[in-house]
This record gives sequence, structure tokens and C-alpha cells, in this order.
Amino acid sequence: MSKLTTVIRHEYSTIVKQPSFWIMMLAIPLLMAAVIGLSYLGNKSSTERIDELAKDLKNVSLIDESGLIKPEIVQASGLSLSPKSELSSQREAVREGKRQALVVYPANLAKSRSYQVYLSSNDLTLSSSVTSLAGNLLKTSIFLPLGSADIIALAQNGAESKLTTYENGVETAGFNEYIVPGLFVILFYLVFAFSVGYMLTSVSEEKENRSMEMVLTYVRPRSLIVGKLLAVTLVTLTQLLFFGVLSLIAFFVARALGNSFDLPAGIELGKLVFDPLAIFFGFSFLLVGFLMFAGFMTATAAAAPSTKEANSFSSVFFIGAFVPFYFVMMIATDPENPITKFLTFFPLTSPVVTLIRNTVGNMSTVESLLALLVMTLCMVASIAIAIRTFSLGALEFSSRLKLTTIFKR
Repeated sequence: MSKLTTVIRHEYSTIVKQPSFWIMMLAIPLLMAAVIGLSYLGNKSSTERIDELAKDLKNVSLIDESGLIKPEIVQASGLSLSPKSELSSQREAVREGKRQALVVYPANLAKSRSYQVYLSSNDLTLSSSVTSLAGNLLKTSIFLPLGSADIIALAQNGAESKLTTYENGVETAGFNEYIVPGLFVILFYLVFAFSVGYMLTSVSEEKENRSMEMVLTYVRPRSLIVGKLLAVTLVTLTQLLFFGVLSLIAFFVARALGNSFDLPAGIELGKLVFDPLAIFFGFSFLLVGFLMFAGFMTATAAAAPSTKEANSFSSVFFIGAFVPFYFVMMIATDPENPITKFLTFFPLTSPVVTLIRNTVGNMSTVESLLALLVMTLCMVASIAIAIRTFSLGALEFSSRLKLTTIFKR
């Protein structure tokens, strides 16, 4: 037990004492916040600039062959309609740069649902501005008979739907029920991205630089692998705690500054549902799935002769973790589909699929327990394979282990 504790302490401290570990921990949320902020400000600035340019465009010709464009709308924008007979001359004026643009609404506009725009340059801002202007003129002209500006805006933009759902005669929290268990899906990918790779790099690098020989004189392979797995689990919990604390700090700072939050999809913090059963299964699927992948990564690192080859072989596990998103709608809406059933119990896809199904609540308690049992058996098997592979391949520095060698009695 003392050697196992030593391995855990050594692996954990080795990882968390690295400056790069904390730099990455701080850099990722800061980078995400910067990207989101810059993207929002950039898109807002670009949209405002295009809208302003669209309002100021005065050197644009408009030809309406469809009869749908209202002259009063065109006049209100500071422009005028040109007769159909001037199509050739107006297009030539655009080609020579005397006109900024020409918009032609064809006679079959209602059926073709397209109109032609001619521009005097290849400027993307001009293109966006003229397209925005032409589209607004068409929409406003079509909706003008509706009368009220509010009715026109309603027809153009639609209205927001607010859902009220019931189950067994009792009103539910609706989409808010999915938020808490859905966080485990996000946490799994964070854990998968940050921590699973540690086992791969740790074992493969120690094997490649020959430090493994010295380690094995002190501790048995079983204690070493289990110790590494437990250490990486503690590292993962440290990361989750760190991100959780950062989120709470950001939330309370924003509240203290008086900022309000308009969360998407009708999410309301006060209506979040903390279902103990969903949280239990979410955490269990997350933990067991992580340890299963970590075991497979360890086995891959032990079997490969170099870090480069280990990284190549490990790609199959990354693919398995992301494949479920190609079937996410089917998984969420069709739990009885044979493909959904297969992905639920297939080891490489099981963690993500069960987390998604646990989020939307289309797994019964019995099926959840069965899936957790199968995943636990796969986890134990992956760790057992990792230990055996490590025992056989730790000192194999020039060739990779064969499957027949690993499973030979």
C-alpha cells in the first residue's frame, strides 16, 4: 500500500507542479472568453457597419420586373426605380464603375426566389451592404400591406415560443431538466481532452527514455498502473474543481456588478432540476468511462515501441468518443433503435451515448444499471489488459506487442 501511495503522490505532484499544467488551466477559459467576446464584438461591429452602409448607398440602380417592389419603399430609402428598358445601360454603368451596383428583380421572382445583383467591385463589404439593402426592400415591400410596423416585424422575424410541459398532470421544468445531467457530457469531454492523454504520454515517454527499468525495480507493474490511474483521476478532479471555482467566481462577480444573464434556450437558473438519480448515473458514467479509456490508453502506450506510434494507435479511441455525435438526434429521440442500443453497450461509444441518454431521460433505471455494469466490466478488463500489456511490453523497446502475445496464457 505504501508503494501505491508513493506512486500516486509522485504522479500527481509531477503533473500539478508543472507550470504548463496551470498555464493551460488558466489559458483555456481565458482563450474561450476572449474568442467569444471578440467574436461577439466583431460580428456586432460588422453587422452595424453593413447596415450603416446599406442606409447610405445612394449610387445604386434598381430595376423591378416582378412588380413586387413598392415605389414608396424605394423612395423612402433615398433611391428610385429605373425602367426595364435601361437594364443594359445600367449594367454597363456598373461595369465601368459609374454606378456602385445594380439590383434586378426578375419577372419570375415569386417562383425563382432569386434576384440578380451586379457590383462595380469585388469588395465584400459592398457586396454585403447591397445584398442587405436589396433584401430589406423586397421584404418590406411584400409585408407592407400588413400595415402596422409591429405586424411587419412579427411577420419578418417570427415570435419566440415559450413551452410549458406536463408529466403525470404536473408542470415540469421543461428544457431546464436537461441542464444538470447535460453538464456531465461536457465534463466528460473536458476530462477526455485533458486527462486521458496523460496515461498515454506518461507510460510511453517513461518507456522510450528507459526510465521504466529503474521504476520496475522498485514497484510491481500492477501497483504502478493502478497508482497512475488513481493519480490521473485526482488530477481530473482537481481540474473540475478549478473550473467550477472559476465559474462561481465569474458568476458572483457578474452579479456584484449588476449584470443580468440572458441564457439561451429558455434556461433559468432558478428552475434547474437536481435529480439525484440522474446525477448519480451521470457521475458514474463519467468516472467509469474515463477510467476505461485511460486503461486502453495505457495498454496502447505499453504495447507501442515509441510515443509517436502510441499516439497513432490511440486515434481509434478518440474516434470512438466522438462518433456518437453523428447519431446524436437518433440517440436522443429514438432509444429503441437497434443502432442506439448497440452504441449504448459498445465499449468505445458507451460513455458518451449513456451520458446523452441520461441527459434526455430516455433510459430506464434498469437499462442504466445494465449499461453501467457492462461499462464497469469493460473498465476492469481495460485496466487488466493495461497491466498485462505493461508487464509484457515495458522492457520491449524496439518492437510492438502482438495481440496473440497479450492474450496468450
